[in-house]
Amino acid sequence: MIWTRLKEEMETFPRAQRKVAAYMLENPSEALFMTSQQLGASSETSEATVVRLAVTLGFEGFPEFKEALQGEAKDQLSTFGRLREHRARMGAKNLLSEIITQEMEAAASCLEESSDREIKELASRICASDGVYLIGLRSTRSLAVYMQYYLSWFLPNIYVPQNDTLESYLVSASKNSLVIGISFPRYTRRTVDSILIANRMRLQTAAITDSEASPLAKAARMAVKAPCVHVAHIDSLMIPFGMANAILIEVANQLGPDALSRLNELEDVWAAGSVYC
Repeated sequence: MIWTRLKEEMETFPRAQRKVAAYMLENPSEALFMTSQQLGASSETSEATVVRLAVTLGFEGFPEFKEALQGEAKDQLSTFGRLREHRARMGAKNLLSEIITQEMEAAASCLEESSDREIKELASRICASDGVYLIGLRSTRSLAVYMQYYLSWFLPNIYVPQNDTLESYLVSASKNSLVIGISFPRYTRRTVDSILIANRMRLQTAAITDSEASPLAKAARMAVKAPCVHVAHIDSLMIPFGMANAILIEVANQLGPDALSRLNELEDVWAAGSVYC
């Protein structure tokens, strides 16, 4: 574990890096959510020193280091704990700047590791399926409903089951259906269980989650990954929404002329119904 390495190997680090490691070990909850600049200032070193510590520990940069730290601790911090830690850390700092900085660091890490291959594969499965079931519970239901809205422009059988109707939807699904589970830390057990049920029923399964280590990614037959940033008690879905947009656009691309034809039909319906001003 990274925290164990920090403790055991700290004396081998250069002096400035030792100060960063010591601060992190003394303030683990705060360090989990700090930017590299904040961590450098709090440990009375510099942002560059924090980045060098991450590299010393074998990471390409600070975003990967931070993601790994949060990955080890994500099941230990409750929403209450996140909010309490956030209030203690923020003080009089600019809230908007803090939030956007966290999102940008996570986005940079995502862009470094991103590949269109998984996006294209999932889009292809969506286009070829008789029905698509989007399993998004709690905050991720917003992402499931968002995807349903745009997929329904082109495809007829797109469903977002409620928590208490998951099994009935899956039992009635045709064998050529695709079940997409959406979940981020802290993962909802019900979503993972739904994917396992779909696997037993020999339905196609996919996950939209944060990493290969996610229990949802391990359960599904394929996964697309986007980091979810924890902002106080909120699980921010800004980057997952960006991933969803990439999937939705790729679906339209793969449908080709059919997508353009459907959009023309929709525009006629919207105009006739005075949908827009």
